Amino acid sequence: MGKELTFRMSKQIAEMSIKPLRTREEAILLLLYTIRMFDVSIFLTDERSEKVKISIDKMNRIFYLLEGKMFSMQFPFCIDDSSNQDNVIIYHNITGTVINPMVLSFLIEAFEKMNRKEMDFETIFEIIMEPEVNDDDFTTKEMWLLISHLLKYDLGYIRYDIDPEHENGRMHPLNHLDICLDTAATYKIGLDKKIEFDDFKNILDTTNECWYIY
Repeated sequence: MGKELTFRMSKQIAEMSIKPLRTREEAILLLLYTIRMFDVSIFLTDERSEKVKISIDKMNRIFYLLEGKMFSMQFPFCIDDSSNQDNVIIYHNITGTVINPMVLSFLIEAFEKMNRKEMDFETIFEIIMEPEVNDDDFTTKEMWLLISHLLKYDLGYIRYDIDPEHENGRMHPLNHLDICLDTAATYKIGLDKKIEFDDFKNILDTTNECWYIY
């Protein structure tokens, strides 16, 4: 049975989401900061229209819904069946590691350094061996497996844009999908009309019938 959870974006996540994602490190940082946001989402007083949705079924995706665009990536972890809006339990399916605040802080520090190009194998080793991180509850092996997983797993990035500023006939349609994250690999698929979230989700839902381009 599938599960879908919806959260209001914090100001930080909204600001991060509106900026174009250009690298894996930027995308992973957005995911990690979003997971951190789940703990405080129910306390947000700002009635923002921007939302984050997680859809867990045969697909395992997180969706960012903003004005004029929405995008999605594969969610890199599992969500416990007992989770609800007020208590989201996230874990790594290989190690069983629960993605708690300590684990999140470790991963965010590592990927912030990678994003600033300050990270090499020696730096990773130093972070892993820090006494306040490396304890019986979060072992060196678990740390490495988590970093390795986030560096290698398929992001499955796709974005839907309504882009009147750059509209240019069939070269850059008003409504379009951008596939892939890296600018060297990305390409567009034009759409004849505006689509809503349910349409966007259905395109990616492998339990539904396929959408056809032609």
